[in-house]
Amino acid sequence: MSNVIHIFTGRAIDPATGVLPLPGECLGCFVHRMVEEGGCSDGFGWVEHYRLVRARRAVTLTQRLTNQGCGCDCEVVSEVWEPSPELWSVDQHSGALVAPDGLPPCTKVRPGSTQPCTLWVPAARLAL
Repeated sequence: MSNVIHIFTGRAIDPATGVLPLPGECLGCFVHRMVEEGGCSDGFGWVEHYRLVRARRAVTLTQRLTNQGCGCDCEVVSEVWEPSPELWSVDQHSGALVAPDGLPPCTKVRPGSTQPCTLWVPAARLAL
C-alpha cells in the first residue's frame, strides 16, 4: 500500500491500480472497483471523478443517475446496474440466485462513454 491517502475515502491508495479509470474501463466497472477497494464516497465522488477524467461532456451524468433512483456511488452498481445474469450462479441448496463474488475484466467502452460495458444490465431487468 501507499502512504498517499485518497480524499474521498480517507484510505490508502493502492499503487497497483490507483484511482484512475483503466484504459477503456466503463463507468460501472470503475465505480464497482473503487467502491470495493475504497468504499462508497457517500455521494457521487467516484462517478464525478470518472466523468472528469473520461467523459467531461457528460455534464448531466449525476442528474441522470439520480433520476434512475441512485443516491451515491455504491447504488450505481446495485440499484441502477447489476452484474449481467450470465455472471450469477444458482445456490445448490436453496436454488436462489447468487451474485458474483468478483467480476471478470471490463469488456471496455468507447472513449467518452458513461454507459456500462456488457458485464452490466439495468437492475430492473433482473427483478424477479
